[in-house]
Amino acid sequence: MRQYKIILLLITLLCMTAIVPAFAAPSIKVQSDYYTNSSEFTRKSIGAGFGSSPSADLHFETGYALSGFSQDGFEDISRHSLFIQGQKQATEDISMSARLSGNFYDNGNENLNGGLFIGYRPSTNFFTEFSFRHFDIIDTVLPFNNVIYSHVVTIGSVNRDIRSDDYKVYLLYDPDSKVSLAGEIVYGDYSDGNTKRSLMLETGYQLLDIPSLRTVYNYFYLDFDDPAPLARSGDTVESAYWDPINFETHTLRLEFRRDYNEHLSLGAEAALSYAPKSRGFSKAAFLSATYRFTEQLSLLFDIRWFGQNRGIDRSGETDRYWATNYNIAFQFGF
Repeated sequence: MRQYKIILLLITLLCMTAIVPAFAAPSIKVQSDYYTNSSEFTRKSIGAGFGSSPSADLHFETGYALSGFSQDGFEDISRHSLFIQGQKQATEDISMSARLSGNFYDNGNENLNGGLFIGYRPSTNFFTEFSFRHFDIIDTVLPFNNVIYSHVVTIGSVNRDIRSDDYKVYLLYDPDSKVSLAGEIVYGDYSDGNTKRSLMLETGYQLLDIPSLRTVYNYFYLDFDDPAPLARSGDTVESAYWDPINFETHTLRLEFRRDYNEHLSLGAEAALSYAPKSRGFSKAAFLSATYRFTEQLSLLFDIRWFGQNRGIDRSGETDRYWATNYNIAFQFGF
């Protein structure tokens, strides 16, 4: 009965967006994603979304994604996801967005997820956002958003059907046109009884405007109160998710962006991180390219790579770890 209620709700929401008139600037996006890491975990996803903007301050998007999760020692799991999301500029200072999705796994799990985000910009150089998300923790970073900095991703959280209620406060302040200061606090209440706390502090400086060249220092802290439950499959046993205690990193990042002409835009990032607890170093690289064939049709491709020489888990130091993520998307506007 629960499954039918979720399907009926999502179908109703999808139909509501389908009646938006054709003159509402519709667009279609088709995208695919491939992620793999040294834990022998792989995620493959393909999806499509339909967007529409009935007015300058209102945008809707609805879509579908098919994902497959696999890892050595575990049975493969596939997932069907339907979603609807919208963004609204409520006033000159306040923006709101919301997302609702239904996830249906072939191992019998089915979950209704959602989120609410409220942004407040009292001036041009200050922005804050308060948000709440209820989600499957395999989607700590939303699908197609390049899961790399999560460090360790495994099939265990899908296998155990673990979800979280995350409460987040984000602040951004630009003292002048070249300097930015940002901070983020997250509290996560997991369905297995665990709790997560994370903190991010970041400062950036714009070295060049054309091309855009920006340098960033980032501090990240993550802590879980309790050990993660174990995921089992035959003789294979591992933690259902990464659950470090008092984990922190210091990162230096360089960001590059340039529009070469009306068709081609390129972006690149390089980062070096140090984790004091393990005395380990990690490197990350990101390359993106956007090609606009016409004003209506564009192609986006990006690749991310992450590698560390020494990591940390609940019980102590770990070995080397790497991860790669590829994403390609076509977008067409009518």
